[in-house]
Amino acid sequence: MYRFRKIENLLGEYEELEKQEIYFSDISSLNDPMEGFREYFWSGDLVVWKNLLRHYLLCLERIVMLAWVRDELFTPEDIPVFLEEEILPTTEYKQMFLEICDRFFEIDGVNEYLEFLASSPRKISREELCIHLNFIHTLACHIIAEIHRERYKLQLGLSISYADYSNHLKQYVGAWRENSNNIEDLRKIDALFTRPLELEIMEGFEDIPINKRKWFAILTRFPNDYLNEIVKLTYPEGYVACFVDDCTNAAIWAHYGDGYRGVCLKFKTTEKNGCPMIDLRGITGGGNSGSVYGYRTFKFHKINYSNQFPSIDFFESLGRLPIPQLLRQWYSDQDGSYSPCADWMNADAIGDWRKEYWNKYERGFFTKLKDWEYEQEQRLLLSSGLDTYREPETREFTYKFEDLEAIIFGMRTRIEDKIKIKKIIGAKCEEHNRNDFNFYQANYSPSLGKMVINKIR
Repeated sequence: MYRFRKIENLLGEYEELEKQEIYFSDISSLNDPMEGFREYFWSGDLVVWKNLLRHYLLCLERIVMLAWVRDELFTPEDIPVFLEEEILPTTEYKQMFLEICDRFFEIDGVNEYLEFLASSPRKISREELCIHLNFIHTLACHIIAEIHRERYKLQLGLSISYADYSNHLKQYVGAWRENSNNIEDLRKIDALFTRPLELEIMEGFEDIPINKRKWFAILTRFPNDYLNEIVKLTYPEGYVACFVDDCTNAAIWAHYGDGYRGVCLKFKTTEKNGCPMIDLRGITGGGNSGSVYGYRTFKFHKINYSNQFPSIDFFESLGRLPIPQLLRQWYSDQDGSYSPCADWMNADAIGDWRKEYWNKYERGFFTKLKDWEYEQEQRLLLSSGLDTYREPETREFTYKFEDLEAIIFGMRTRIEDKIKIKKIIGAKCEEHNRNDFNFYQANYSPSLGKMVINKIR
């Protein structure tokens, strides 16, 4: 198995060669913007849809409150998607949130809107849901501002007629029902109904004596940021280390071998059930005295090159929440009725659910567009449901020196870098009493018309 590295990673600040280090990257730092993409959809009954909007109000209220005490824009990470009503800090705060929910759901047309979402025969995509949230966002902001004004004398200067909004909401739902099969028509409806309301509500911010940008950000960014964050309730973060099957692909040397100036590390692997494996040392758990380190076996996963990404049912994939919280916050209503979305929890279904749940999780990290098929990539996956590996330094794992079989120099690897690499390897060979390490040079063969590697020692 081969791993391409830039010289600056191998010998520079990170000293990966000296430390025998393999770093697991977060998905967002990789060069493909579609890395880790999962196609979420929302399909459920009235119970889960109403709970989604309650959760939306809960997160929005906290962001509005944060804006009052902090003179800076909110970030997506500020949105407290793991928060539950049960753990709000005071009884008064809980009462205030209940008042927000009561006032929101009492608006004529809101329940009709919820029934429309729950009765949709179609799986509602992220794009469509964002359009829906953009529309109700105006009302949600207004109600939160109104209750803050009544309880805490905080003046946001928002003004909107409930009667006008209710009528607007009914027209909006009617327009959606008539045009619910064409996303282009849905975008036009969004522009027709949502944008004028945004302009209207922004007029109320003219007299705010503090930085208006943070309020504008809440009004315009929150629905999209909320959807980006809420999917974190489904799966833990994951991190990958990238390898390839072949080290003679010229394009790969150009992209990942730093324009042929870098090198390629060749690793030995063991095999289990036909799958290559490697042992790496790093954090394996935690205890009273801190992190626990040890070796664990990682399996290499071949990338599936496809233009179809995993499709995730949001309401039935909330795997990061404890079951008691799931039942309270998402799968039951105020009357104690339970949603069919909770059926996977029964003893007969949970085994199959868990298997499919983790299969979809892994597929999200091992699926790339067919455009990348030339890479023939394989990956190692690092994850933890406890966010053990959130900090970069926790994702630094080390390999056994005996598993580093050879190093291949690129066509433009500098002589001075080759010398440094050979010195480090020479010292390690002496330390480990090893005399079988090999170096290779990558070159272009005119007779073969392709890249080849030749042994130089």
